Amino acid sequence: MRIKHAAGRYLPFLKIAPPADRDAVRRLRPLRNPAIDYALNDAGEAILSVPRRKDRFGKIMGVLVRAPEVRTVQLDEVGTFVWQLCDGTRTVEAIVKRTSEEYKMSRREVEISVTTYLQMLTERRFVGFVQKAGKST
Repeated sequence: MRIKHAAGRYLPFLKIAPPADRDAVRRLRPLRNPAIDYALNDAGEAILSVPRRKDRFGKIMGVLVRAPEVRTVQLDEVGTFVWQLCDGTRTVEAIVKRTSEEYKMSRREVEISVTTYLQMLTERRFVGFVQKAGKST
């Protein structure tokens, strides 16, 4: 477990259990996976280009199911807004505040939605988290 946490400092996309403390989660800084490219379509929604895994599992699955080298994922308006804020400089708290102001929603409602959305992006390895500049989890 210690090795996993030590490696997590240098590999932000390593799966590590998030901190249980709500305040600790709000201090984390989401960072987009640099392997994923994105572009905005005419409607202003992000289209992510997610490359296929390059490890042994990815190669085997690519042959078995003839998976493409890159798959695309289209985000909606709010998802795109949050995605663009995940640059490693803003905390989850700042993203919640900014989203609440942009969409005129209650802070609590936005906090639940944004943290759930970031959890989903983390599970798919689209984002990682940085505690402070230079330190990642």
